[in-house]
Amino acid sequence: MTAKVLLVDDEPNLLSALRRSLRREPYEILSAASGEEALSILASTEVDVVVSDQNMPGMSGTELLTRIHETYPETVRFMLTGKATLEVAVEAINNGAISRFFTKPCNDVDLAITIRQALEHKRLTEKAWDLLK
Repeated sequence: MTAKVLLVDDEPNLLSALRRSLRREPYEILSAASGEEALSILASTEVDVVVSDQNMPGMSGTELLTRIHETYPETVRFMLTGKATLEVAVEAINNGAISRFFTKPCNDVDLAITIRQALEHKRLTEKAWDLLK
């Protein structure tokens, strides 16, 4: 089964760049231009990883990722931010909304490796739970 990665950002050029940076990875890449659009995608499709911008109109990345955490706790959540505000990122990590944050511009290799590691961790965790059942 191909892992699904949802990229959320209100900047079309950044979404395109993120898609290009992950094109060699064996993922189905989905994208959304807003938090509401992302929630709509999640309501109809099981997504493994969400990478969301922090500063978006209508709904911040923190709010989106918190809602995803509450509704889809098994989904891995990462934040992208153009403003390296440590306070926002630390609060989101402490609240369980995100696992990690990246600053813009994001290192493509670092993002790809982090997603790969998160998916492997998720797979091993699911396998362990299956064995315990």
